Amino acid sequence: MKDNLIIYVSSRNNYNMLEHEVLKNINREGFEFINVDDRSIESEKEYGKEICKKNNITFLDNKSSGVQMATQTVVDFVNENRPNCKWLICFQHDIWPISKDFFTRISQLIEQDKLNEFGSIGFNIVDHGDYTKDAWDRFQKGEKPIGMIGFAHLGVSDNSNRWLAIGRNSVVDNKPELFKKPFICEFPQWPSIGINVEKWNNCIQPDPNYEFHLWYPDIAMQFNYHNYPVLILPNLYCFNHQRLKEKYGLNYNSATGAMQGDEMHFGQYGPHLKNWKEKWGWDYENVLNTFTPIKQNYVGTLIHDYFHHDIQNGPFKTYDLGKY
Repeated sequence: MKDNLIIYVSSRNNYNMLEHEVLKNINREGFEFINVDDRSIESEKEYGKEICKKNNITFLDNKSSGVQMATQTVVDFVNENRPNCKWLICFQHDIWPISKDFFTRISQLIEQDKLNEFGSIGFNIVDHGDYTKDAWDRFQKGEKPIGMIGFAHLGVSDNSNRWLAIGRNSVVDNKPELFKKPFICEFPQWPSIGINVEKWNNCIQPDPNYEFHLWYPDIAMQFNYHNYPVLILPNLYCFNHQRLKEKYGLNYNSATGAMQGDEMHFGQYGPHLKNWKEKWGWDYENVLNTFTPIKQNYVGTLIHDYFHHDIQNGPFKTYDLGKY
């Protein structure tokens, strides 16, 4: 079994999806798989333990609450019990790899020490709206890489002062040839993400205020603040089937579900926005007041550099990692 990479999920009252979707769609052969229970009700937790025992999955209880703290729980376990593990690959329950030999290819890069300088890695995400034969042919040919560009490139709409994330459709699809090589960005689309264990230990302070929403963007910002880049591997693909949640009685839009009171799965919606504003200085209600303090407060960090880079001209930096 390869031991430089471990796969994990964080589960909260959604063990039907773990059993019937995650384990069916994620080929984990040759790699350890960990499930962290994030405060499920007792009956669900017992169900989860049965599933994990039956499928040779390590079951851990979240030491606190939320996905950041679930990740810390896995990191602590790895530090104590899996000294050879260098990277963790985290999945949500409605996403899985579709590139052949996904984990083996990442493991190869880890083995060759090609990912040492990065705090985190992300992948190209094909969502349920794009998963057609024509689109997939384009993805396979490298004509449509769609790794998400992060929140740090903020735009202002014509009729509002609220921020908008400049995303994949407005940037990457316009100039796909610029995004074929691995490239760094603020943070990728986060339903599937890789975490460098050593870099996490060095610079991440997890926060239980992020139950679910913005849990990973805050982590990526901490990496960028410490000048550990977040890398997109654009030729590794995952399929995000959000509509699958409806099959299990969940709102496919987790933010909408939380706002409608579904704290059973997604946590309370709202405090993360205030936390983000206080922690990083983004005034999400008046973005025009945001740019000057950010430019002043983050000089010497990747956060500052990203705010002075025009993503429309291509990635801030690309890397040649060879064939993998």
